[in-house]
Parts: sequence; C-alpha cells; structure tokens
Amino acid sequence: MTEKSAKPYSKLKIAAAYFRYRFKGLTKHGVHSPKVFEFMEEVLDRTSKSRNRKIERERKRLKASKQIIDFTDFGKSGNLFKKNVSDIAKNALKPKKYARLIAQTVNYYKATSVLELGTSLGITTAYIAQNKHVKVHSMEGDPTVADIATTIWQHLGYKNITTTIGDFNATLGSLGDKTYDIIYIDGNHRLEPTLRYFEQLQQHAHEKTLFIFDDIHYSPQMEKAWETIKANDSVRITVDLFFLGYVFIDKTLPKQDFTLRY
Repeated sequence: MTEKSAKPYSKLKIAAAYFRYRFKGLTKHGVHSPKVFEFMEEVLDRTSKSRNRKIERERKRLKASKQIIDFTDFGKSGNLFKKNVSDIAKNALKPKKYARLIAQTVNYYKATSVLELGTSLGITTAYIAQNKHVKVHSMEGDPTVADIATTIWQHLGYKNITTTIGDFNATLGSLGDKTYDIIYIDGNHRLEPTLRYFEQLQQHAHEKTLFIFDDIHYSPQMEKAWETIKANDSVRITVDLFFLGYVFIDKTLPKQDFTLRY
C-alpha cells in the first residue's frame, strides 16, 4: 500500500465510520453464537460496573503534565521528536471505557498471563494489573515513556508488571517459549508490522489465547490488516468493536465474524 494509505483517517471520516458502525452493529438479540452471546453478557455488559478512581486520577495528572520528552514513535513513524506528555495522554491513551473493557476481558476469561505490545503511559496496563493474579508483560519502544509508566505502577502499588523496552522488531525474539492467555497488540498502526506481529505471536499462544487488536479502523492500512486477520486460517471468531478487534483462535469454534454495538 502507498505511504498515503498509512496515514490515519481524519476525525470527520472516523466519526462518519463510527456512525455507520453503530447503525449496523448487532445487539444481543441479533447474535446466535453461544460464545459471542456469552462475551456480550459477561464482558460487554459488565464492564461499566468497575470502579478505577486511583487509575483515573493518574490519567488526569498526565493530561495536566507540563513535561516535554524526546519521544520515538516506532508504531507510527519511527521518528524522534519533542512531545508533551499531556498530548500523549490526551491522544494516545485508551479511553476509560475501553481500558475497563480489556480489564473485564482479562477477569472474565481468568487470564493469568497477558502480553501487551505498546505500553504508552501505562494506564491500560494498570487496568489489567488490578487483578493481582495476572502477570502482565508490557513491551514499549520508547524508554522515557516506559519510565513514566513504571512510576505510575509503582505509585499504584502494582508489582505484577514486567517491561521490555525497545523496537519490537528486536525485542519480540526475547519472549522465548512463553505463552500468554491474552495478547493485546497496540504497538503499531501499519499493515505489514501488524500482520507480522500476529504471525510471530501465534508462537506464544495456546489454543484458548485471545488476541485483541487496537485501532482496527484507524487507517486504510489497519482496516486492511483487520480484513487479512479475519481471513487467516488460524482465526475462528472475530468481534469488531470499532476501536478494538477481538480474535478467538480456538479451533473448536466455528469460523464467524461479528460486528457488535458497544
């Protein structure tokens, strides 16, 4: 695909696409898959009941930060530039609604090991790590951003998070033979790396592993990546939540694709 297609959609175009998604997205009454109906009842419907005041205070503090850092964005451009921490917090952190959703996903499926590609400032990581029975391995390209995230986790008292810092092209090989119950990919927003990471990380998945992809409608490349993932032979059920894409690889499941209203 061309370099132009790697650019994100405009806010107006994303808003229009989101409106179309809300119109066609299924509710529980339109879902006939037991696995997906269960997901809607036990994950989607229960997410808003969680309370995360301490983490949200950290988000608020980051949004008000005056700190300026040297930031290398491996996931979108690979360039080094000056960036306000507040801008990262406002534009790159997953909103509370979706951070809660990922945390509820981890809790419901009783995940004990989670791999996260793309720490950012560590707010979503903190949501996942609230469950002390979960070991979270978060990978981040930029060391300064990772340091800020680590400080937040320490302040919150979370000791169940480990980090690996560096370009994923170099650091994914350090995972050894470890497998994870949930793999959350939020570390790149281009076609080729997203597909390559998915293929590579299947080595670190077992038959019940759940993959979660971030920003599947962020750009033409990400939409192409999502369609390619849906067609992959190892994929059974996919769930499009617009800002997140869920991928079940359990071979006992039928091959189905869903767009769910959330």
